[in-house]
Amino acid sequence: MIKNLKINKNRNNINGIFAIDKFKFFYKVLTIEEYDRELNGYNQLKEYYPVSRLIYNHKISSKNGILIFEYENSVDSQSGLLVNLFFNNHSFNDDKLLFSKILNIYKNVFIKTISKTKETSSDIFFSNRIKTRINNFYSKDFLDRCLNKKFKLNNFEIVLNTEVIIISVKKYFKIKINKWSVISQCDPNDLNIGTKPVLFDYLAGGKNPVMAEFAVFFWYNLAQGSYLSPKYNRSLKEYTKNSDKLDNVSLINNSIRHKISKKRKEFILSYIDKVISPVIKNIGIYDDWYNDFKNYFAMKVLAVFDVSKMSKKDMLLSLGYLELFYNNLDIKNLKDLKEVVNKL
Repeated sequence: MIKNLKINKNRNNINGIFAIDKFKFFYKVLTIEEYDRELNGYNQLKEYYPVSRLIYNHKISSKNGILIFEYENSVDSQSGLLVNLFFNNHSFNDDKLLFSKILNIYKNVFIKTISKTKETSSDIFFSNRIKTRINNFYSKDFLDRCLNKKFKLNNFEIVLNTEVIIISVKKYFKIKINKWSVISQCDPNDLNIGTKPVLFDYLAGGKNPVMAEFAVFFWYNLAQGSYLSPKYNRSLKEYTKNSDKLDNVSLINNSIRHKISKKRKEFILSYIDKVISPVIKNIGIYDDWYNDFKNYFAMKVLAVFDVSKMSKKDMLLSLGYLELFYNNLDIKNLKDLKEVVNKL
């Protein structure tokens, strides 16, 4: 007896859950390109991370492939994912053991796999999106209207010049050079990490710049996970629809006030201490780490959602953080970055 329990139709794939008798399975139907990417990512990640068990994979046509995974029974709508920790009533310290267990996995894998390479599985989130998103999202008219806009963001003085940042980011991603890279998923958001622990979603899995991974994590926990994504990504709405844990953002008298989730701020600081700091120490000399970080950070701010179509306060919040971290700070080491996070 086969029962179809759930189906989701997204822009790029169809996924869902079905059961055979009492055994449940999770499936994805993807384009051939994304099928190949996800399968390759899974095969690389399974050597280093706890992942769902792949039961079956097949190219069902010249256009599509299917992946079927054993369903992870530790996850339901109320528990089992990292997102559930952020929207429960516990403090960071209450869940510290779970957070630490997850961070230790990343630290150990990063240190074990760090090397310089030009290869990057996460191009689909970064360099590829220059053409598909940056060039399509941000018109000259929009950028001209943003030019020299002045406001405060959590007491930091901001003067926008987004077009100059975009020009700089495009130049950065045109040049293919060896970067310090690790085996990673490069999409460490709280819907992709189970507290068991277990990782889901392997589309960008493989060798990726460590600063790309850091930038994704940083922006997601700074402004996406508890504010932008619940507003602009329907996948998060079922987890946050009754929550009072969303960040408060206000625009009053040309000043943006972002009350950041205390738990997410603690998570960022802990990630810097427990993952990024040991990795940089292991590398030895990595003088240009912040230049790498800020360019990947810029792409996460600009190329996940179309900032030009956001409400005014969300647009200023996003472009303000972009300006702050790309141009306004003199970051020489991780201690400097932590000080800025503490001030926000």
